[in-house]
Amino acid sequence: MKKDEKDELAEQLGISGTDVNAIRQAVVTQNFKDSIGERVFLLIGPYPFLIIGTIVDVLSDYVVVETEITNVSELDDEEFRIHIDSIEVFYIEEEGKPIPDIRDVNL
Repeated sequence: MKKDEKDELAEQLGISGTDVNAIRQAVVTQNFKDSIGERVFLLIGPYPFLIIGTIVDVLSDYVVVETEITNVSELDDEEFRIHIDSIEVFYIEEEGKPIPDIRDVNL
């Protein structure tokens, strides 16, 4: 991305300067806000942790997810508040490209 493109994107997002981390955080946060009610697949970095659930809300730089399944079965069906900076990988379900049920061993 060229400097003038970064400046334009920062201006659109209401961010002063071209701090790439601030731009990234604003874009990812907005993506989660736009997807409230959608299913999401998350991998969180501090511990190789997997969450599949529904985006319930976005509070500042936290995304609230009602989980369906995690890699720790005792935490399934719980609500998590996840700091956006701790998310390593995410996929928000799209029409025609669903997140599979990983509990279904017949996939």
